[in-house]
Amino acid sequence: MHCHAPQGMAQPSSMIANLGNSCTLRIIFSMLDAPPTTPAKASGRPKVLVIDDELGPRESMSYLLQDEFEVQTVDRVDRGLALAKAESFAVVIMDIRMPQKNGIQGLEEFRKIDTDAAVIMMTGYGALASAQAAMSLGANEYLKKPFDVDVLQAAVRRHAAEALERKKRTALLKHLEGMYESVKTEQKKHQMQVGYGQAAAEMVHDICNPLVVTIGYTNMLLDEVRRQPTDSPSIQRIIHYTERLEHCSSFCLHLAESWRQSTRHQTQGGSVNLHAVAEETRDVLFFDSARIEVEGAKDVTITGVRYEIVRALQNLLKNSLEAGATRIVISIRSAAGRAILSVADNGSGLPPEAMAVILKKPIESTKPHGTGLGLTICRHIAAAHKAELKVATNPGGGTVFTLEFPLAASGAGRP
Repeated sequence: MHCHAPQGMAQPSSMIANLGNSCTLRIIFSMLDAPPTTPAKASGRPKVLVIDDELGPRESMSYLLQDEFEVQTVDRVDRGLALAKAESFAVVIMDIRMPQKNGIQGLEEFRKIDTDAAVIMMTGYGALASAQAAMSLGANEYLKKPFDVDVLQAAVRRHAAEALERKKRTALLKHLEGMYESVKTEQKKHQMQVGYGQAAAEMVHDICNPLVVTIGYTNMLLDEVRRQPTDSPSIQRIIHYTERLEHCSSFCLHLAESWRQSTRHQTQGGSVNLHAVAEETRDVLFFDSARIEVEGAKDVTITGVRYEIVRALQNLLKNSLEAGATRIVISIRSAAGRAILSVADNGSGLPPEAMAVILKKPIESTKPHGTGLGLTICRHIAAAHKAELKVATNPGGGTVFTLEFPLAASGAGRP
């Protein structure tokens, strides 16, 4: 506040914050048209919950915040927790020292209900150590009593904006996870089919993987926002992640279009550089994973459908990662008129019985979250490109998958 009181009279900030003076409180409350404990009508404003057993501080905070926020007040922790279970609050302001259940206990229980809301702890002079301990339990900030009006209002504004952003991202993440679970459920209902049913299942499988990527980048966005203040340079990283999300969404569209055309026999082949495709698949669909390396000749090209090669490589890499691989090497070379792309990992490997049938007939996944479609899709893509798919045990442990394509007529690379 910037107004000045006559000499000898307390400033408005200290008048409100110095809550031992009951006369001061009566003057403040007489200025209000409605009781300060009455929640504001639903207006789309951020919701703030004040939990304090002292009437003065509780009602003063309600009065100070009611113009910008929808404020509710309670005098006990348990009553506040009951409200938090029924409604979503952007900010909770909670006193540390209260009867029955103190603010530290209330903070621990509140974090089990809502991890995204901001919690501001209020502490008197003698409870500073408790306030600092509260920070390690999930509090976002602590303020001392008697509080400064401007500091309180600024803190609530800042934390409300950050909390609403967190809640927005969490809701998006849950929506995406729900979509992913729905896709997996549909996959398991419609495993190996023939004709159009088989093609539809393959499409669902392909769409599933970019959705996983979308969820991963959304998590990264969420973590970044939680770790950094709103005015930090992390906004540039958020922009970078968003651009990657857009790129990945484009992959979804291209994969769907590739599937649609292949079912109508409309696929048009072109020149495909295997090294470039491998690098792009690693960078975009697997977050520049340090576990995936690309090596070998950079000028080996084949004639085919670029996004179909991405589909095959994506499934092979995903299979390796799910087998627990910590190192995957994609190698590209050419020999005897053939373009050779291999994916070698150090994962758990394949059992001999699976190795014997994997290239001959559809197999069912041994993983609880898998469908067995991934390698079948790779086999179909290989056949469409006149390529041969091979599988072998990696001498160092793990598995090696190899795709051998005919070299492009005018793009034979060097071994």
